[in-house]
Amino acid sequence: MSDKKDHSQLWMVPFADLMSCLVILFLALYVFSFNMKKSDYESAIAALQKELGVKGAAAKVKEMKATRQVEEDLKKQIQEGSLGVEVTTSRIRLTFASPILFDSGSAALKVSAKEVLDPVADSLMKMDNQVVVEGHTDAARMLGKKFASNRELSLMRAFSVIDYLIKKGVSPARLTAFGYGEFRPAAPNEAEADRVKNRRIEMIIMRQGALDKGVNNS
Repeated sequence: MSDKKDHSQLWMVPFADLMSCLVILFLALYVFSFNMKKSDYESAIAALQKELGVKGAAAKVKEMKATRQVEEDLKKQIQEGSLGVEVTTSRIRLTFASPILFDSGSAALKVSAKEVLDPVADSLMKMDNQVVVEGHTDAARMLGKKFASNRELSLMRAFSVIDYLIKKGVSPARLTAFGYGEFRPAAPNEAEADRVKNRRIEMIIMRQGALDKGVNNS
């Protein structure tokens, strides 16, 4: 009987160790995704991909730096509640309550609106991403008002925001306006507290990766 040992399966030992390390890594990333802001989490992933030599990771790192810069530039407005921010893999969505920017039934920016829009314009000047400005209203009927419909009012409000950004130096080629009126509500239109949420301006900063893939985020 031969005493020669079979070493043909020894490769499984380091392979198992490697798999265990990968499982631990992905579990750690999964936990981080719940405990970190989305932009911080994506930045960490992009940096890891760059270190591993993943194609396009360097551009993603640059994109995430721009995203974090927006959040940093607008920190005061976010904390004050005059501005809402949502970051996804395809866009940065800034939400302004209409009463902050406009009087009821009007598409002319308030004098105080510049305090909210100026830092936004300054932040946009630091990047070259495309920007979509959307106007939204509640479902209340417009009686005896200047505009024929809520949709017309919402579009003119979006144009007013775009005109202001252009005056501040943002390139017109980067800006697009849409007016949806009451047709894309953020909340039901029954209670006044919900109708206030529907009267809003949304500014969508398109992430470069979404543009490269032709993603529609309106």
